[in-house]
Amino acid sequence: MDIRTYRRFDDAGTPDWPEAPGEVVLVHGIGASERYYGPLIRELARTSIVHTLELPGFGSTPKPRRQLQMEDFGRIAVEALELAGISGAQWVGHSMGCQAVVEMALAAPGAASSVVLLGPTINDAERSAPLQALRLLQDCLGEPPAVNYILVTDYLRAGPRWYLTTLPVMIRHRIEDRLPDVVPPVLLVRGGKDPVVRADWLARLAAARPGTVTAEIPGQPHVMMYTRPRETAALIRTAVPKR
Repeated sequence: MDIRTYRRFDDAGTPDWPEAPGEVVLVHGIGASERYYGPLIRELARTSIVHTLELPGFGSTPKPRRQLQMEDFGRIAVEALELAGISGAQWVGHSMGCQAVVEMALAAPGAASSVVLLGPTINDAERSAPLQALRLLQDCLGEPPAVNYILVTDYLRAGPRWYLTTLPVMIRHRIEDRLPDVVPPVLLVRGGKDPVVRADWLARLAAARPGTVTAEIPGQPHVMMYTRPRETAALIRTAVPKR
């Protein structure tokens, strides 16, 4: 498990925060890495200490000897944060990273201040590999070339075998059944033009857990935190109250 930390300092080496900063942990989706979080990291680091957590087998992390289930991803991530001494942070996931973050929150109910799920998968009306592939292709047509380049090169780095064996794990995992037991406040966010996470799915997911807050960034695709990092960061900072 690879954790990296980002802080913003002024020219004198003094932390560039108006007050004591909060902490944010970012967890990527299937096949991806911390790289597509770059613009969001820069925005969040203006007011927070930002940690990126790369899941086993993806990004710079080695591949496990056995296939992991979503509960395993969550448990391993929590253990890594505990070893790093990171507690009380907001946990932010994107796509499959939302499923991992939910499992993290269930494994350690008191460890996160709030949970933010950006483009949470899997749509319960489209729980199949062919449909997910179609939605991903549709989304690629709406993403900027820079995002597609990052994702394709990350997919190649992860390798087709690990990606394709993790895909059924992602599809079988029912986030809508797990979310109701999450203790910290929850925010769900989608891009307004995201074909992977449609508005009706977000509404059903929110209804599964009373008190869940939803938001939409108009006109944006699945990787909305790259195309609209300032708006995404503002939601992460303000839309969900800290406990």
